[in-house]
Amino acid sequence: MESPLSEDEALFSQDPLDVVEHVLEAENLQFDRTECGDVAFTLSGGWRDFGLCFTWRPDVDCLQVSLSLDMCAPDSLRGQVFELLAGVNARASLGLFEMRDDGEILFRFGTPLLPGEYPGLGQTAGMIDVAMEAAERFFPAFDFLIRCGKPPAEALAACMFETVGVA
Repeated sequence: MESPLSEDEALFSQDPLDVVEHVLEAENLQFDRTECGDVAFTLSGGWRDFGLCFTWRPDVDCLQVSLSLDMCAPDSLRGQVFELLAGVNARASLGLFEMRDDGEILFRFGTPLLPGEYPGLGQTAGMIDVAMEAAERFFPAFDFLIRCGKPPAEALAACMFETVGVA
């Protein structure tokens, strides 16, 4: 196995995804490069394990992370899922949730970079945090709608409370 890139080598690499690999290696996380060259990995959350994938979009100089909720909406619920997506996305601080044509629910967040600029290690780790926080906060809403059959407004309301203190 090749030795991991140093911080300087990762920062000045020609491939911004090398920075992502450096962050994951520093956290001892397993990852794979997909056939397209993306970096895919899994993180455990409070609700389930989430699959994440970093993609470099050179056409728009953007590093993008996507996170799958590993949940697909059946055709019969797609209209309600779109209603829930509108409510969730209005409340998401960064990034957005979307439903793919096959019904899969994803979270996406991108960081635009100036041409020739590459993401920093902290910036890359922050992108992972944004994705995981969004998944942890809004997964219950999609679960309540898709698995439990709750209406969109009720599903959204169930995940909007904030706890304070420790029980």
